[in-house]
Amino acid sequence: MEAASTGTLLLVLLLLLVLTLALPRTPGHLPPGPMPLPLLGNLLQLRPGALYLGLLRLSKKYGPVFTVYLGPWRRVVVLVGHEAVQEALGGQAEEFSGRGMLATLDGTFEGHGVFFSNGERWRQLKRFTTLALRDLGMGKREGEELIQAEARCLVEAFQGTEGQPFDPSLLLAQATSNIICSLTFGLRFPYEDEEFQTVVRAAGGAVLGISSPWGQAYEMFSQLLQHLPGPHTQLLGHLSILATFAVQQVQRHKGSLDTSGPACDVVDAFLLKMAEEEQDPNTEWTDKNLLMTVIYLLFAGTVTVSTTVRYALLLLLKYPQVQERVREELTRELGAGRAPGLGDRARLPYTDAVLHEAQRLLALVPMGMPHALTRTTCFRGYTLPQVGACTQWSSRPQA
Repeated sequence: MEAASTGTLLLVLLLLLVLTLALPRTPGHLPPGPMPLPLLGNLLQLRPGALYLGLLRLSKKYGPVFTVYLGPWRRVVVLVGHEAVQEALGGQAEEFSGRGMLATLDGTFEGHGVFFSNGERWRQLKRFTTLALRDLGMGKREGEELIQAEARCLVEAFQGTEGQPFDPSLLLAQATSNIICSLTFGLRFPYEDEEFQTVVRAAGGAVLGISSPWGQAYEMFSQLLQHLPGPHTQLLGHLSILATFAVQQVQRHKGSLDTSGPACDVVDAFLLKMAEEEQDPNTEWTDKNLLMTVIYLLFAGTVTVSTTVRYALLLLLKYPQVQERVREELTRELGAGRAPGLGDRARLPYTDAVLHEAQRLLALVPMGMPHALTRTTCFRGYTLPQVGACTQWSSRPQA
């Protein structure tokens, strides 16, 4: 009997030791936060599918800067509210400039491309992509005319429904994607093109998969779930469709590249830069970085803008008096049938305010994108270590 009691005591002590070792370590002087559980992290406080609301709820208890664990090993420092985010991005922009991990996409991008890279690779790709888009007309009159032409095509497609009820989601996404494709590939696709429809749907499916409850669960437990069947395989399927399309377009450009002339689109510009640096073994102008940059432009650029426009249309349907005031201002200032441009913005204060309010209410990416520290950093009296410290924040004020 005594031996049995001793054995039970030893077993309990062994279990306590295992659980203690399984708890994540907390180096430095991190902000406060809820106690993580072994193997679960803060799953009890942060339910997949309601991660944003869970973070807002915790901010009421722990303040605008706190620490949580997404799963057993992924430690995250969360910044909530405009002041905390502005202090990090404005006052300590260099320290907070690293890109954090998105487990749902990490296996595809592997630190390549303009958005998911870090350090010098990210600096070079960001600078190049920004300049290339600007040279192609983004933010200039040429880009404005491109958008106005696509808007006319979209209006014609809407008019083709002859007043019957319809879901504009696909058409809005195709119109937005056509702007991206024109700048990236130098191509515009008809809305009836079935391959184009498949690519646009894949872009939307990828973003929905990332933000779904399963996607949020995968962020917490990717090391376990990546080996099991589940919805993440659908996400990989969507990304595969985008990758196949991107590869086809890049191969087409390689076969027709004119090295003597100016770049006609982003892919041309990238290929010309690759040709310049082909003898440099450390160059960042590689096929991998080109492909990952193109895929990101396709799925991120397509969905963000089209979702914003769709939400604005829903608001105008819900508030017809606002819709009527927008229509009256456009007709009064521009006349019937003329497309507005950036030069008309000062003359359209009500329309401008409505668009800004729609974006504020939508909060398309309320948590922003995860960032990583480039070095160990002091922030609001806390010491945030570089290794393993990922910062993620909400751009909205505390509720």
